[in-house]
Amino acid sequence: MAPHSPVTLLGDTLGQRHRHLNSLVRAARESGTTVQDVEAVPEQSPADRLFKIDLAVSLRDTDYIIQNLKHDDMLFVSRALKARWLLDRHDVINPKYLEETLFPEMISPAVTKMRHWLYINLREPPKCLEFYEYYKQNSFEFAIKFLSHCNSHVILEEVPKILAKLSPHYLKVLCERCPAVAKIYFDALAAHDDLKSRYLEQEQSYYNSIKCVLKSDADVFLDITEEYFSFNNFKRFSPLATDYIVRNHKSRVMNKLGLYVAHILHIPTLAVRLSVDECQDVVLQLARATYLQHWFQYKAVEPLIKRLHPQKRAAFKKRVFVDKDVGELIKNWPYKIPTSPMRPDISGPHIFDDQDFVTDIIFEPYFPLGGACAPMAAGMASLECVRMDCYQPNNFFTKIRTDLDRLFDEFRFIGFDRAVHELSQRLVATASPDRRRDIFLVLVSKTGGRTDAVKVFMQLALRHGNEPAHTRASVIRSLVKRAAVWRLPADVWQLFLDYGHGLGLDGTTPEAACREGLHAVVIRQLLVGHCEPAICDAFSKDFSTLTEYSLQPDEKVRIATNLQNMLASTAVNVEPEVTAQRLSQLLDVLNAFRIRIEASSLVVNSVLGLAGQDQNVARPLLERLYNAKIARRELLRLSMTFRRDEAALLNALRHDPLALDVAQVVNIMYERHTKFDNFTAKLVVYFGQKHDFTTQLKNALKERILKQTEEDSSTAGNIRPLKAFPPSSRRREPTNNDMPNRFQYPIFPPRFPLRPRQPRIPIFRGQKIKLIRPLASLIYQELEKELKELDQAGSDYTKMAAEMRACGHRARPIVNLAEWGWSRAGVKAVATRVMRCREVERAEFIRTLAAERRTVRVALALSLRSERGPVLDTFTSFAQLRPAAALRAALHYFRRRGSSAELGVWNIIKPLLSTVDLMRRERLRRLLENIQWIPSPIKPDYCINVYLVINKISRSAGLKILRELSRILPQADESIDKVLLDILDSADRITPAVFIRYLMLSVDDEDLEKRLFKVGNRFLEYLNTLHRQKNVDFPRRLNQVLVSLQYNAAFFDTKYSCCMKVFEVILGWVHTFTTKERDFKIHAQVNLLMLYYKAIRQCMQQLPEVFADAKRKRTEGVEAVGLVFGRYIMMEVVELVTTYFDSMIELYSRIVNNFMDYFTNCASRSIFIKSTLKGMWEEGVGIQRRMVVYLYRDRGCFEFDNSIKKEIEELLTQEKAVECFVYTQ
Repeated sequence: MAPHSPVTLLGDTLGQRHRHLNSLVRAARESGTTVQDVEAVPEQSPADRLFKIDLAVSLRDTDYIIQNLKHDDMLFVSRALKARWLLDRHDVINPKYLEETLFPEMISPAVTKMRHWLYINLREPPKCLEFYEYYKQNSFEFAIKFLSHCNSHVILEEVPKILAKLSPHYLKVLCERCPAVAKIYFDALAAHDDLKSRYLEQEQSYYNSIKCVLKSDADVFLDITEEYFSFNNFKRFSPLATDYIVRNHKSRVMNKLGLYVAHILHIPTLAVRLSVDECQDVVLQLARATYLQHWFQYKAVEPLIKRLHPQKRAAFKKRVFVDKDVGELIKNWPYKIPTSPMRPDISGPHIFDDQDFVTDIIFEPYFPLGGACAPMAAGMASLECVRMDCYQPNNFFTKIRTDLDRLFDEFRFIGFDRAVHELSQRLVATASPDRRRDIFLVLVSKTGGRTDAVKVFMQLALRHGNEPAHTRASVIRSLVKRAAVWRLPADVWQLFLDYGHGLGLDGTTPEAACREGLHAVVIRQLLVGHCEPAICDAFSKDFSTLTEYSLQPDEKVRIATNLQNMLASTAVNVEPEVTAQRLSQLLDVLNAFRIRIEASSLVVNSVLGLAGQDQNVARPLLERLYNAKIARRELLRLSMTFRRDEAALLNALRHDPLALDVAQVVNIMYERHTKFDNFTAKLVVYFGQKHDFTTQLKNALKERILKQTEEDSSTAGNIRPLKAFPPSSRRREPTNNDMPNRFQYPIFPPRFPLRPRQPRIPIFRGQKIKLIRPLASLIYQELEKELKELDQAGSDYTKMAAEMRACGHRARPIVNLAEWGWSRAGVKAVATRVMRCREVERAEFIRTLAAERRTVRVALALSLRSERGPVLDTFTSFAQLRPAAALRAALHYFRRRGSSAELGVWNIIKPLLSTVDLMRRERLRRLLENIQWIPSPIKPDYCINVYLVINKISRSAGLKILRELSRILPQADESIDKVLLDILDSADRITPAVFIRYLMLSVDDEDLEKRLFKVGNRFLEYLNTLHRQKNVDFPRRLNQVLVSLQYNAAFFDTKYSCCMKVFEVILGWVHTFTTKERDFKIHAQVNLLMLYYKAIRQCMQQLPEVFADAKRKRTEGVEAVGLVFGRYIMMEVVELVTTYFDSMIELYSRIVNNFMDYFTNCASRSIFIKSTLKGMWEEGVGIQRRMVVYLYRDRGCFEFDNSIKKEIEELLTQEKAVECFVYTQ
C-alpha cells in the first residue's frame, strides 16, 4: 500500500477487516513510514484516521496520540487510548499535567473515558500513590481507586484516616490487597461512632466484604467472626468456606462448638469433614448445652447423626432425644458470644428530642388524663398481646402441626420392627382413611429404603389393598422418593405393581394422580433398555427428566442415553407440533444431565429440519439453542428471523454479513424500540466503501423515510374534529348519592383562551423518526448536503430537517458550530455539543447560552457541571427569562447539591414565589413541598416565604410546611410573625404548638412582652373565645397547649431565659377559668413541666462539661436530669401532703406515671425513669417512698430490662418501712 493513499479495507467479516487494518499498519511500520508522512493526507473515511492512530501507537508517537485525545470524536479518543505505553511517560501521565493542561482541552466524555482508563491500567505503586495523594482531598471516590495498588505500608498508614469513607466494595478491595485492613476496620468500630453508624446501615455487606480474608489470614477473619457475627442478620457460611475452616482450623471450631455449629457453619459439610466419632461427640456436646434448646432438634443435627452406622443410629437417637442421657448440662454460654455493635447513643430517638407537633386534624393528644402517648401505649400493649398470641400452637403465624406431624414425632426414635407391630394394630382399629394414610406414610419412612423392610411393608400394605386410590397413590409417591423402588428385586417389585393397580403404572388412565409411580416404572424399564409403548405414551403426557430422583452415577448414564433414544424415535414421522414437543423434551434431558451438544449433533440437525418445515413451530427451539450458545454460527440466518435486535445484527457482521438483507434490517430498525448506534458505527467505519452493504442500507433508509413523508403530507388535511360538549339539556340531574353542591367541582371548567391555530406540519410517528438517527450516522460527510436539500424541499419536510439536525451529533465528522452557526444547527445540536464541550470553552458557551430564552436551561446545566461555574449569574439570567422554570431548576439544584449549594440562589428565586402563578402549576407546588431538599441555613426563610404563598392555594401543603417550620423555629427570624398572624386569621386550623414554642424562644422579658403583644395575647384571646362559647374544640386546644409546653430546644439553650415566665403566663391563663383544686391534674402537669425545666437548668449549671458534649449529654445528662427531677418531685409531694392530705401521694403518682408516657419511647426513657425513681428514693423518707413503689409497679413490667429491674429491686429491698409495700398491694 502506498503510504499516502486512502485506506480500503478488505474482507468478508468484521474480524477479517480488523485484521486487514492491522496488517496495513504493520506493513507501513516495516516500510519505514512515519506518522508525519501520513498525517497531512486528506481523510475520506474514519478508517483513514484509525490507520494513522494505530500507526502512531505502533511507533510511539506521543504528540499525535495527545492530539487525538483532544479530538471531538470519541471513536478516535478510544483508539488513541490503546497506547498503553503512554503510562511510562511521566511527563504526560501525572495528575498535575492531566488536570491543568490535558483535561481542560478534552471533551467531557473523553475526560471520563481517560480517568477510567487510568485507574484500570495504572499499576505501579509510586504512580498510584502520586494520584491518590493528589485527588484524595477533593475527589476521594476517584482517589480510592488508586490506593489498592499502592504498597502495603502505604495502605496501612492511610486506612485509619479514611475508615468512615470506606464503602463495602472498597473495603473488600483493600482487604484483598492487605488483609490487615480488616482488623484495623473492626478494631476501630468500638471507638468511632460515625464509623459504627455507617457499618450498622450495611452490616451484612461490610461483613461479606472481609470474607476474602479467610484464606489469606484466617485467624483475623475468625476473630472478627467470633466477635461481630450477627445471629439474626447474617447467613451461614457456604459449603466451600465451611470445608476450608474445618480442614485447616478444626481446633477453633471445637473450642466454640455451640457457636460454630448452631449459627455459623454449613452443617452437612461439617458432617462430611468430621469422623463418625467426632460427629457423635458433637451431637452430645450440643445436647448438653441448654442455652441451645431453642435450636437443638433432630432436624438440626440430622446430617451429623446420619454419619453413624444404621445399627447404632437408633440407639443413639433414643439416648439423646428420648432418655436425655447426655451427661451434665451446661446452662450458660461458656464464652462470649458475638453481637452486632451497639448503636451510638447520640443517634436514634431520645427523650431530649422534641416531638413533631402537627395539627389536631391529624393527631389529637389528650395530656391531662392519660398522657400524650396513652393511645400509643395502649396500642403497643395490644400489639404485645398479639405478639404473644403468635407463639400459641394453633396461631396463624406459626406452622400448624398436623396429625401426621404428631405421629411422626411419636415414632421418630422407634425402630422399624416395633413400629410395624404397633402401627399394624392401629391400622386395624382405625376407620378414618386419612389416619390410615398417615400410618402408611410413617411406616414408609421407617423402612429407611432397606429391601427387607420394604418387602415387609409391601406385604402389610397388600393386606389392605382395598384402600382408596388417593391413599394408595400417596403411599406409592412416598415409596418412590424414599425407597428407590426401581432397584427392588423382582418379587418385591411385583408386590409394588400389585399394590399400585389402577394408578396408571401400566400406562392406562389412573384413578388418582400418581406421576411418581409411573416415573418409577419408566426408570426401571429404561435401565433395562426397553420401554413399552403404552408406558412411553403415558410418560410423554407427564414428562420429566427424572433428575429429581436419587439416581446413582451409572443409572444416570444409562437413563440419559436410553431417554434420548426414546425421544428421538418418537419425534420422527409425526406432526411438526409433536416433533417440536419431543425435541424440547430432548433439550431438557440434555440440559438436566449436562450433556454437551455439538453443532453436528442429532438434536441440532433435527431442529434445522423442523425449521425447514415450519419456522414458527421451530422458533422456540431456535431461541433455546441460541440462548444456550449452541451452534450459533450454523443457525445464524435462522436466528435473524426472531432475534430482531442490534446484537443479532452485530453477530451477523462478525460471522456472516451476507445474512444481512437490506429490507430486513430496515424493518428491524423500524419495529424495535431501541437504538442501533453500535451497528451503524461499525458499518460506517469498516464497511464504508461504495459497493458495501452500508451504501445500500443508507439508500433504503432514505426511501423509507421519504415515502412515509409523502404519505403523511397527503393525509395532512384529514384532521379529526374535536368532540363537542353535549347540550345543556342533556346534563345529568343530581341524585341522592351525589356530594353536596358546595363540595362539587364544576362539571364544565372554564376554558382558557386557545392559541391561534398554526399551519399543520406533518409529524412522523416515533417509529419513523427513529430511522433518521441511523441515517444520520450512515451519511457521513453528506449531512450538510442532505440538510440543504431538506430545507429547500418546503414545509412538508420541516420536521424531518429538524430531526436530522437533532441527530447531527451521530454523523462524522461532527458538526462544527462555528462554521454552521447556531440557528442553522438547531437547539438540539447546540445542546449536545456544548454539554460535551471542553473546560476551556465552557465560560464562553455559558455566557452565550444564558442570553437566549431557548438555551438558558442548557447554560444552567453547563454551569452546574463546572466546579467554579457562574451559577449565580446563570440563575439570575434564568429567573429573568423563564421564571417558573428557574424556580423548578433551583429546587432540583438544592436537592442535588445539598449543603454545598450556593445559598445566594435562594435570594435570586425568592421574588419568583410572588410572581409565578402557582395556582395553575400543581407539579411545581408539589416540588415546593419537598423541604428536605433545602439547605439548613436557608430552610427557615424558605419555609416562611413558601408557606405564606402556598397556604393560600393548598391548606394541606401549608400544614406540611408548618410542621417543618415548628421543628426549626429557633433558627427563624422576625418574619415568623407573619406566619403566626396568618394562622390566627384562619382560626379554624390553629396549631397551638407553634405559638407556645414561639413564646418559649423569648430571650428576655422585653422580648417576651413584645411577642405577647404581637401574637401571644391574641392567641390566648382566641382560646378564651372558645371557652366562653363552650366550643367543643376547646378541650382539644387546651390539651395541645399543655403538650406543647415541653420544649427541649428552649430548655437546653440558656439564651432563652423566659421559659419559666411562659409557664406562669399559661398557668395564670388557666386559672382564669378554673382553680387548682378543681382541675388538679392540669395544675400538676404544668408543675411537672416546670420541675423538669428547673432540673435541666440546674444540671447544666452544675455539670457544664457534660452538656457541652453532645454524646455525654445524651448519656450522662439523662441520668443527671432524671436524678434532680426525681428529687424535685418528692419535694413537691411532701409540700402537697403537708398542705392537703396524705393520699396526695397516690394521686400524684398517677399523674407522674401519665407524664412519663409523653416522653419519646426509647432506650433513654428507661434510663431517665430509673434515675427519676432513684432521685425520689433519695429525697423521700419512710412511708413517702411508697410513691417509688407505685411507679415501679405500674411501669417496671414493660419499661425496664432485666438489669434495670434488678438494680431498682435491690434499692427497694433496703427500705425497712414495710408500709411502703403494703400500700401497693
